[in-house]
This record gives sequence, structure tokens and C-alpha cells, in this order.
Amino acid sequence: MKALPITLMFMALAVSAPGQISADRPDFQSAKIHERTTPRYPQSLLATQRKGDKARVMINVDREGRLVDWLVIGYTDERFAESAVAALKEWTFEPARWQGVPVAVCIPLTFNFEVEGVVVTITALEAMQSLMSSLSSENQREVYAPCTLRDLDRIPVPLHTVTPAYPKELVAQSVEGDVTVEFYIDEQGAVRMPSIIGDALRPLAELAVDSVRQWKFEPPTSKGRPVLVCVRQVFRFKPTTKQAAR
Repeated sequence: MKALPITLMFMALAVSAPGQISADRPDFQSAKIHERTTPRYPQSLLATQRKGDKARVMINVDREGRLVDWLVIGYTDERFAESAVAALKEWTFEPARWQGVPVAVCIPLTFNFEVEGVVVTITALEAMQSLMSSLSSENQREVYAPCTLRDLDRIPVPLHTVTPAYPKELVAQSVEGDVTVEFYIDEQGAVRMPSIIGDALRPLAELAVDSVRQWKFEPPTSKGRPVLVCVRQVFRFKPTTKQAAR
């Protein structure tokens, strides 16, 4: 069999900080990726997988521009996810900046894998597998992805939570507002990739994210099986009358 020309398409979705904030905000500068290494197309899938395959990975880049964590959040075949993770471990980054200050960010990445070309020699079995794969929508359907709350056997049960601190200096300055934190709960019940959704004041956003990182849950399950789930939590920072009087 001749080698097939391979096209790997990489797409970075909207990047925001310290997780997710509108990328068009003038006070936010997205993180930048340097020295990108292209993922390898899994050799074991060349005969049967042709196009429409992908892997989705959420990465965490700290304020120094270092890759400190990653979480696979979807794939059509686990081998594509393994290839994507192996490549991104070799990438370097320039940190994001929010209001001129370097901040940690969570970046959602989608890797699209496609094979282009003609197979010159192929066995009858491989030919049938290739045909069925190209005709079937299963080739493009993710076999692994986060569940929604409706998919779960029950709402995730918190084992440990930490309430965000509300420093006196922020109360004195009347710094208040709502912060929406989106995060994943993995199959072990750990909080992964907390990020900010929508607009938020930077001091309050950092307090909320730092708090959520310390939370712990019972492993979420769907039909009795541990699963990954994406959830949101809203924090309302508002001084009480007593605090404001101080």
C-alpha cells in the first residue's frame, strides 16, 4: 500500500481569560501559540478512517506561558486524542494578558484529521472497511464527549467546597458584581479547567476561579458509569449592609 497524503487541520476556538471572557474586549489579549508541532495521523487508522475525525482538548496555560494542564473533552477515536496531546506537549506559548497583566487561561482546541489521496493497493477487507467508514455518519460522531446535567443519574454531589474570600479592601472600594465560572467535573470528581464566562471584574474573577479549583465532587455518573460533565456556577459578590458600614 502506498503512503497516503495526510492533511491535519488545527482549529483554536475562542480564547479568553482567566478562562473565558469575550475575546473582542479591548482589555484582553489572547494567548499565542508558538512552535506548533503537527500531530501524527495514527497509522493504525489510515485504512479505515478517512475524514471527519477529530479530537477536542482543553489546555491550561499559566501566566508564565507554560502548559500546566490539559483535558481531553471529545474525540471520534481515542487514538486521535492521544496524537493531539502528544503534539501539544511540545508547543510553547505566550501568556494572555488581561488589563495589561499576564493571566492564566483555558484554551479549547479542536484538531480535525483528514486523509486525502488514493490507495493504490489495498486488501479486499480494507477496501470494504474504508467504504463503510466513508458512508457511515459514525465516523464523524464523537464516541467520547462531556455529558450534560440531564444525562446524569443525579446532580453532582459536592464533597468539599470553598467560598470565595471577599477582601475588605474590595468591599471598601465597592467592588461588586456577578462572576460565572464554567468548569468540568471529571470521572474522579475533580474540578478541571475552571474558566470565566461573560464579563467580570478581574479581581472578582480570580477569587471565584481560585475558589472553584479547590472543590471536590462525588464522581458524576450516567447509567451507573463515571462520566465527564460540564457545569456552571454563579458567584455574587455584594457587600452586606454591615460590611458596607465598616
